[in-house]
Amino acid sequence: MTRSFPIFYLLGLLVIGYLGGLWLYSKMQFNQVEKVINWLDPRILNEHIPSGFDSILPQLITIFLFLLFATHLILKHVILLIGTMRAVFWGICSGFLIAQETEFWSYALWWFPFQLLYCSLLLLIGFLLVPPPSYQELSKNRSFKGIGLLSIIYIVITGLELFVLPFIHRL
Repeated sequence: MTRSFPIFYLLGLLVIGYLGGLWLYSKMQFNQVEKVINWLDPRILNEHIPSGFDSILPQLITIFLFLLFATHLILKHVILLIGTMRAVFWGICSGFLIAQETEFWSYALWWFPFQLLYCSLLLLIGFLLVPPPSYQELSKNRSFKGIGLLSIIYIVITGLELFVLPFIHRL
């Protein structure tokens, strides 16, 4: 049970964040949702194919905040909050894209799968970087190979998103 608990814990954070974002979308006004989306990831609002910089910038900001929190003495304990907040944003944008009846393929082929992978990887990396206090043995025997492998997967997924995004916008 102790080995499977982190999976349920991280899955719970992911699901609660996503559902919380959907609920938050239902309570927000449309112009507020557009402001949040425009501020955090304007690719969703753009009609044209986003540039590589537009696609990489949100990832870089997330990774920068992630590393900033992980290396700070006090803030490292809330590192999973970044992954959860990313899941909340995923839920808000999902509600927005579902409400736009013309954006079904963008949501189904681009937004949902890629954000699921990003949020999952962020939560896994955060758990490995700063395990909860109940997993002190994990922090003593922590191998940075797993974190490095997950980081490489994150970079590959970002590259795959850059490759797939132009095809999605043509649909």
